[in-house]
Amino acid sequence: MTRIMIKNIKPLTILLAIMTLVGCSKDIESPETSFTADKVSLLVGETVTFTVTGDAETYVIFTGDNMHDYTKSHLAITEGFDVDQEEVVLTADSLISLTPWFINIVDIHNASLQPGTTPVDANAILGNIETLVDNNYTNKETAIYEAYLFMTEFNSAEQGKAQNTAREMVNLYYEDHSVLLAPEEGFSTGFAINRYDKTFEYAYNEAGTYTVTLVATNVGDKKYSGSGYSDDRTSSGDEYDLSRTIKELSITVQ
Repeated sequence: MTRIMIKNIKPLTILLAIMTLVGCSKDIESPETSFTADKVSLLVGETVTFTVTGDAETYVIFTGDNMHDYTKSHLAITEGFDVDQEEVVLTADSLISLTPWFINIVDIHNASLQPGTTPVDANAILGNIETLVDNNYTNKETAIYEAYLFMTEFNSAEQGKAQNTAREMVNLYYEDHSVLLAPEEGFSTGFAINRYDKTFEYAYNEAGTYTVTLVATNVGDKKYSGSGYSDDRTSSGDEYDLSRTIKELSITVQ
C-alpha cells in the first residue's frame, strides 16, 4: 500500500504544479503614483520641474500647451470608440439629394436604348433604395452590393452599369459615420518619462493656465487569439490588458 502511494506522488506533484501555473496569470493592478511640480506659478520661459513617484511600467506627461493637450490626444479622443470600424449609412436627407441625380442617370440610360428595349423604371428602383435608409453598413462594399441588386436592369444594355452606378451612389451620397476623430492639426502627444529617473523639466513659451496630465500605465499579460504567434507574428497594443492612473496639475504661466 505504501509503495503504491509513493509511485503516485510524482504525477500528483506535476499535476499540482501545472494547475498552479495555469491559475497564476498576472493580475494587472492600477499604478500607485503621485505627481508634483516644484512651482505652479511661473513666468514665460521659466523652467518647471515635474516629479513622479510610483511603480508604473510607463509614464507620459502632457504639458497642456499646444499639441501637448491630453484632451486632444489619441488616448483621450478615441476612448470608448472602435476606431477600426468603418460605418456608412444612407439617410433620408441623402435619399432626397440623390433622387434627381439618379433620375438623370436613368433618363440618359433610357435615351440610349435600342427600340423595343424595356426602359429602366427610376421610381421603382428609388422605392427599393428607400428600404435601405438608416441601414448601417460596416463596410462600403456591402452597401454597394445591396444597392446594386436593385439596379441590375442597367446591365441589360451596358455591362457593369449597375455596379458602377451603385458604387458612385454610395461614394457620393452615403454618409460616413466611421470613427474619424483626429483633430485637424493632428493628435496631441505627450513626453515619455524614464521610469528610473522620474523627473521632467519644461518651459512654456506662452502665458496661460495649463492642465498638466500624467498618464501612468501598467501592462498585463498578452491576450493570445487565433493561432497566437504560430501564423501571425504581428503585435498590437490591443492584445494586452492595460491599467492606467491619471493625475493632473494646474500650472499658471504669466
